[in-house]
Amino acid sequence: MLFGEAHQPLLGVYHPAEAQSDLRRGIVFCYPFGQEYMRSHRALRLLADTLARRGYHVFRFDYRGTGDSAGKLEGFSPNDWLDDIEAALQELRDIAGLQSIGMLGLRLGALLAKEVAARRSDIEQLLLWDPIVSGADYLAELQREIDSKTGNPKSNFLAGNGDLHFNGFCLSHSFQATLRKLDVFEPPPAPSTRVAQFVSHDSAEFARMQAAYRDRDGYTYHRVAAPHDWNYVDHVGGILLPQPIMTAIANSL
Repeated sequence: MLFGEAHQPLLGVYHPAEAQSDLRRGIVFCYPFGQEYMRSHRALRLLADTLARRGYHVFRFDYRGTGDSAGKLEGFSPNDWLDDIEAALQELRDIAGLQSIGMLGLRLGALLAKEVAARRSDIEQLLLWDPIVSGADYLAELQREIDSKTGNPKSNFLAGNGDLHFNGFCLSHSFQATLRKLDVFEPPPAPSTRVAQFVSHDSAEFARMQAAYRDRDGYTYHRVAAPHDWNYVDHVGGILLPQPIMTAIANSL
């Protein structure tokens, strides 16, 4: 289905709750970026199906300039994607007549979801899966991958104009400048929003977020060992299905 502005429509997929459920709860999925989107697409679709069977209304969508939504990536910024999440939240509310709504974000999608949750007071729950804790950290991570020379130098490089090319996707200099301003710490989600952090491995960034959030009412931390090589690229475009953490997320609801 298409939704949003007529001149820049977004592609969305609605997973209705099973008929026998009387839950009026919904979750909007916020995708990661680039190769991570491609590797995680099937996992998030299967997770959406699981949650729908358990009585949740689920909505997946592509940001502008990505997937099957309108436009080209270089024409948009992270701020545009935040607006797209807002539009997706409203679309799911309108479709399902929800009493409460939440978001699930993976990697960069988790950082974007947090930013939207900080703008609103009606987000009941925020599920952050292997969250990117700041835009600056994410860009540094990609730069380390480029510097390691383990990837394809034709796909992974920093151009002379400052554009960062990674696994076939380009983050323009202006896109990076906006992304650097985002982090999971400031501003925090509204006090009424329950935050659940799901991590598949240990990292200093995850521990830093846990330390900052641990005293927050309704915050939970879940460490579930699972595959997490989201940026791996092979000649057949391999997917990633980290079933243990998918199951943990579903069971937490």
